[in-house]
Amino acid sequence: MKTGLILEGGAVRGIFTAGVLDRLMEGGINFPYVIGVSAGGGNAMSYVSCQVGRTCRMINVPRNDSYYGFRQFISSKKIINLDKMVYEYPFKQFPFDFDTYFNSGIETEYVCSCLETGKAEYFSEYEDCERLLTIAKATCSVPMLCEPVEIDGKHYLDGSICDSIPIEHAIEMGCDKLVIILTKPGNATPPTDYAKFKKVIHSMYKKYPNFIDACMERVENYHKTVKLMNELEEQGKVFVFRPSLPAISKFEKDNEKIMESYRDGYSQADKKILDLVEWTKTALVS
Repeated sequence: MKTGLILEGGAVRGIFTAGVLDRLMEGGINFPYVIGVSAGGGNAMSYVSCQVGRTCRMINVPRNDSYYGFRQFISSKKIINLDKMVYEYPFKQFPFDFDTYFNSGIETEYVCSCLETGKAEYFSEYEDCERLLTIAKATCSVPMLCEPVEIDGKHYLDGSICDSIPIEHAIEMGCDKLVIILTKPGNATPPTDYAKFKKVIHSMYKKYPNFIDACMERVENYHKTVKLMNELEEQGKVFVFRPSLPAISKFEKDNEKIMESYRDGYSQADKKILDLVEWTKTALVS
């Protein structure tokens, strides 16, 4: 029996996930399979490397060292400076334990959206530091705000465009139970609807018609995935963590709101940790 961990994206909203994971790490709870999407990819890295508090510090970074916002825009000319987050933070401000990550024995994947095919692709890396960081950059590169990231001759953007909550893929990878950490309360709040930016999307990605289609179909596909998740939850095959507080902005700047969301995640994990352990031991009938 194999239990997988799915980490949804949501930019700064990923602070809720960081709270949940910090408590699980403190409790020594590990999963043999982890898959992160967008900001969930950053959470996956800190979780697999067993670095309690690292993602929280990264997300709640002081404004003068942030990878997004007006101050960094002045210096980098980028609204979101992912190079700072991906290639600088792990070696300077928030050291990443590559050795622990690569030797964890945990099967870890990251979802990226391929511009050429308009499909989700799933990447793993267990040896090459730079390639791992490039994959992490690709999974959280926001359309319209970030440049596509090249990997093996193809181009990629935010994994949540094509597979926001990769349930079906995790099942294909052999998981019969799934722990899913969402970053929005309830199921009613859809992700960014890129169909509202149809003209901009068509102009920026005219070379990639399949990716344009994926952007236009994103919300519909998200709702289908949520329906599947709810069905599996009712069957006892999925254990879901959801924020209990109103959703913060994807690029929230209020430190207190950010930390409230972190504490919400930590508190929920603390209250449910025994139930989670018991649930993972329960045999399922297919």
